[in-house]
Amino acid sequence: MSHFSKIKTNISNLKILKKTLKDLGFYYTESVTQDNYIDVFKTNINSGILFSFAWDVSEYNLIIDYDLWKLNMSIDCFIEKVMQQYAVNIISNESSINGFNQKSFIYMQDGSIKLTVQKWNI
Repeated sequence: MSHFSKIKTNISNLKILKKTLKDLGFYYTESVTQDNYIDVFKTNINSGILFSFAWDVSEYNLIIDYDLWKLNMSIDCFIEKVMQQYAVNIISNESSINGFNQKSFIYMQDGSIKLTVQKWNI
């Protein structure tokens, strides 16, 4: 029997969420029956829904089924990976808005990400 769980996140920017999912190699569709609901797939729509994100007043909640989890990592590890990439994308986006250029982006051996931005005053 399936049981869906709702996991709170601090994800509030839909554009950045979509970029994050794409960066992590996922495909997604926005629900035509529910506003602010995204179904996520591994390869394409025919591969079956892995998880979803649903808007809840001020943030997106991750909707998963623990019994049908299909990724090769724990749910906690997956959430950490999504949140890390989302944070990097927020920082990159805000840096760009404020006139900074991305100088380098490096995945470190310890799993962290080193992002270097610069801004020239002329």
